[in-house]
Amino acid sequence: MMRYFLATLLAFGALAFGSAAQAGDTPESQRSKIEQSCYDGSQDACLSAGRIFARLSGDERAIKAREMFAQGCDLGNAQACHLLVPMLLDGRGGSQELVIAAQISGILCEAGSGQGCSWQANVFVRTANLGGKIDPAKLTAARKLYLQGCEMGAMDACGQAGALLATGTGGPSDPKSGYTLLERACAAEQWQACANIGVMARDGLAHDADEASARRYFKLACDGEIATACNDLGIMWMQMADRGEGESWREPALAAFTAACDGLDGAGCSNAARHLREGRGVPQDPEGAYDLALKGCNHKSGGACFIAADMRRAGEGVEVDRRIATNLARRACDLGHTPGCGLLGDQPASD
Repeated sequence: MMRYFLATLLAFGALAFGSAAQAGDTPESQRSKIEQSCYDGSQDACLSAGRIFARLSGDERAIKAREMFAQGCDLGNAQACHLLVPMLLDGRGGSQELVIAAQISGILCEAGSGQGCSWQANVFVRTANLGGKIDPAKLTAARKLYLQGCEMGAMDACGQAGALLATGTGGPSDPKSGYTLLERACAAEQWQACANIGVMARDGLAHDADEASARRYFKLACDGEIATACNDLGIMWMQMADRGEGESWREPALAAFTAACDGLDGAGCSNAARHLREGRGVPQDPEGAYDLALKGCNHKSGGACFIAADMRRAGEGVEVDRRIATNLARRACDLGHTPGCGLLGDQPASD
């Protein structure tokens, strides 16, 4: 890998990042010819073959796509390298290869790719806590690379750099600068950045607390399918209703909690279950509440496990089953939800 890549890419720099035609439905015979051209040394053929395989389903196709991108990257095609690195980072089409991903992304970064800088930083963050001991030097390097990538226009790097600045990770804490970078990333539809700004605006971590701004950012992030932001948004809407600012907020709060639960956020499932169980501004639905609580429990929400246990014990929306109730209460307790521990002492382990 990369025997020609370094010299070729650094010689052409950003000129290597041109767009390629979308791979359409390609007959198998034609795919075979393109694949062979790749092995014969055509980097453009490697890029095309990789894209064709990537559009097809199945693990074997992912393996072939990664193979083609690796060959094209080795021949010096920057686009192939850009498509290869995420596969190496995520272990798609083969094993996770963080060292190789760092090498390739480092070269891309040197060649002027902000995304390359961001990926290299990502590897440093992933490996900074190996063995249970944090390596501050790697976090410092990651922060520098994220800032560099952001300056080059990689918006995901801006979001990551903003989070590191805001939390003081890898260097001095600078919440205001972090907030600014997160705003820039959010405006570029980096939805996790929007969620992070929402937290900062709600808690006054960079400027004075601003609930309206927090809700707006949480809404953007929730619409962008950040499940935790949906839960945060639902909580804020419920708080508005609880303060007497309008019962009409309770229904959208339930929708937000449900969206969070659909996004596998256990806390969202717990809040949605409580909403339906108590009929907080919406019709009571014990069956739906139990289903949501059980789903939240499966996503490691101690509060959801407790609700499910309490409902199982009382036969609320579901048949009484003290054995299942005890198991659910034990899960709540193991997840650190103290009321679940108390519930264990109130019921036998079997009928």
